[in-house]
Amino acid sequence: MFKFQQFTVIQENAAMKVGTDGVLLGAWTPVDLQPAKILDAGTGTGLVALMLAQRTRNAMIDAVEIDDAACVDARINFEASPWNDRLNLYHASLQDFAENSASSYDLIVSNPPFFSGSMKNECSRKATARHDVSLTAEDLLEGVNKLLSVDGVFSLILPVYDYESFRLKAACSGMYEQKRLMVHPNPGKPAKRVLSVWTRKQVNLPIIESLDVEESRHKYTPGFKNIVSGFYLAF
Repeated sequence: MFKFQQFTVIQENAAMKVGTDGVLLGAWTPVDLQPAKILDAGTGTGLVALMLAQRTRNAMIDAVEIDDAACVDARINFEASPWNDRLNLYHASLQDFAENSASSYDLIVSNPPFFSGSMKNECSRKATARHDVSLTAEDLLEGVNKLLSVDGVFSLILPVYDYESFRLKAACSGMYEQKRLMVHPNPGKPAKRVLSVWTRKQVNLPIIESLDVEESRHKYTPGFKNIVSGFYLAF
């Protein structure tokens, strides 16, 4: 169990637990325009969907998850949250959901399984969650292009070593990068993660920023605290 300021995440069944990647995605993704419909593609425990529910006033949020056990946790977390009337869980792959859905979303978010260059985890469920065995970059982009509204925004987080390949595939699919955040574990260390925002509207150059997570071991930077201040109990 992981307690946040306004909700709790049960994670006894899900292969992937609450982590910095998901928290950053949920806290950093732009919701300035207050999207009416949001899709969380690969919701896991429901963390990002819950964070976006907290950050929006009336958005209806659909969450898609392929893993049976993760769906158990997500359903419990959604029902126990203050926004249970705005959260809907679909037990399906993104591919099947996109094929059968007639919905259009103003915002799509994803913390996708793109650890394609690393060794597969021995646990098959963790491998599915961490690696692109069930959802490739092409699958994700095809789903996003089908489900995203004309003026919609797509936000995701990737490992640095997967980002460049994804960026080229996204550009080829007709997407334009609006904003990018390079996430460094410590000052002076190479970036490990990339958060990025995409749209169908043409953008000449994306806004590029950087973030250091920790100043030293367990001492978080003011920049990181500022992004996640509405969520962690300690902040």
